[in-house]
Amino acid sequence: MDYDTLLHIETNGTNHQFPTIRHYHRYEPTSYDDLLTLSSQLQPFIRKNDRLVDFGSGLMRVPIFMNYRFDINTAGIELNKALYMDGMKNIRSYEMHHQAAGRVHAFNQNVTDYRFTGRETILFFFNPFSADIFKSVLHQFLTHAAYNTRVLVILYYAKGDYIDVINQLNLFTEISRIPLSGYPDDENDLMIIYQFGS
Repeated sequence: MDYDTLLHIETNGTNHQFPTIRHYHRYEPTSYDDLLTLSSQLQPFIRKNDRLVDFGSGLMRVPIFMNYRFDINTAGIELNKALYMDGMKNIRSYEMHHQAAGRVHAFNQNVTDYRFTGRETILFFFNPFSADIFKSVLHQFLTHAAYNTRVLVILYYAKGDYIDVINQLNLFTEISRIPLSGYPDDENDLMIIYQFGS
């Protein structure tokens, strides 16, 4: 199925060639096949008041798809202004066709400036920046986290340095490892879901 057409968005990113900024990685869309697999794994955990935040959201594919799939509030944080502006176009088009006004948000800012509210329950990372930035974001999260609230952290295309950061904190429990659809022969190309809290 062509989900971009279904969702009335354009997220293939073929016209977005941007220079790499130190500590930040280039935009690459998350595979819809993997998002379908991820959503089936998340189904038992999803609650109606969940809020997903995608760090390095690019053209907003993940927040829009997850809102469509689960009818939850979602947000994306994107540093690159051009990607953010096209992501906003996608949100407006999606909202117009799917009655989702006010349910998908985008922020044009550095992820280290994002201020957690304590309402975030699903954090999604597609290797968007260096492990140092990832560690900083997690420390910000822990400062504002409600420890009696279940929060899921999803690492898409999980890299060893990200996994090391998670393991060093000793506060997250791994609950699922999902091979990526495009890399069936590489056991290191994974999505990993971690749980924080109860």
